[in-house]
Amino acid sequence: MNENTAATLGLVLPGGGARGAYQVGVIKALAELTPRNRNPFPVIVGSSVGAISAAFLAANATRFNEGVAKLVELWQNLHCRDVYRTDFVSVSLHGLHWVLSLTPIASLGLPNPRSLLDNDPLRQFLIDHTEFERISEAVKAGALKALCVTASSYDRGRAVTFFEGAPEIAEWSRARRDGVATRLTVDHLLASSALPLVFPAQRLGSEHYGDGSLRLTSPLSPAIHAGADKIIVITTRDRDIDPPTRPDEVQYPPLGTIGGSMLDIIFMDNVDADIERAQRIDHTLSLVAERRLGETSLRDIDVIALDPSEDIREIARRHAAEMPWTVRMLLRRLGVWGEDWRLPSYLMFEPGYCRALIELGYRDTLARSKELIAFISERSAAPK
Repeated sequence: MNENTAATLGLVLPGGGARGAYQVGVIKALAELTPRNRNPFPVIVGSSVGAISAAFLAANATRFNEGVAKLVELWQNLHCRDVYRTDFVSVSLHGLHWVLSLTPIASLGLPNPRSLLDNDPLRQFLIDHTEFERISEAVKAGALKALCVTASSYDRGRAVTFFEGAPEIAEWSRARRDGVATRLTVDHLLASSALPLVFPAQRLGSEHYGDGSLRLTSPLSPAIHAGADKIIVITTRDRDIDPPTRPDEVQYPPLGTIGGSMLDIIFMDNVDADIERAQRIDHTLSLVAERRLGETSLRDIDVIALDPSEDIREIARRHAAEMPWTVRMLLRRLGVWGEDWRLPSYLMFEPGYCRALIELGYRDTLARSKELIAFISERSAAPK
């Protein structure tokens, strides 16, 4: 690569449930900062809800701005019922099933419950709005190098990144992480977004898969394997640490707090750690003499992370009344409503809440426009 060669820019969209609306707001702003309706991201990577938005962007890589506009419109008008069943009968039966599974009745042949919610509506929503055949067309047209979607195998205990892209991208195998070339379908997106316990596992071939964030210990690695040497990561959690609890206010954490914390860990902790790892590697390489750089397989990867400037839990609290009453009832019965808004913030696929997150992502990104324009337009440096 020489000084006149443009960097291969990757976009990484981690999981976050309904918080994925924030990523859409960021993407909307990035599209405005990118000239000529050109897809600025040859490599697009996603897991969980990020995989859904990633697939939509990849399918529209040849008409990027138009695709982003459609993505924004979809999220602005999204409802919980588009993602999972919210009718009284379905929610009640799922909740009753969980309760009965903990009683002696379960020994009479009651099957184990598969999930808290039924996400059958999501399958049809994805089929209606994602043109999977256009992904390969975008690759052939040169508008896309690769789309990577990660899911976690329950059977083998590995993170599997399914990718569709240019023929020169090789499959890979690392410590509990595989990359497998395939033709991506709606089943891959459902597998990647199958949040454990909340949504049922998805079968692909002879294995069952769950949320891609579960076992993806290195969320940036799929983008790097696909050839990205510069990466923009859009996270869904602010970086402010909660203040310590006063000794006189200490109480046992309710189920909602524990469940929300688990989702934070699944979706964001590995992302934050991998960004720090990439930064340490870059610093280490800067200390190595030029004549010795060829002796290492490490690559200099520039990473920029875009994070919410506000606590999304507070935004969820303000929009709590939008959640369907049946889901609120279920979460109250489970003790996860009203104590800590982490869990509802991941499940509240409703227009007011999603629009608030889109607007936040849009504002946050425009506030860093100079930095981002420079990052996107910079050329890669010549080998040292």
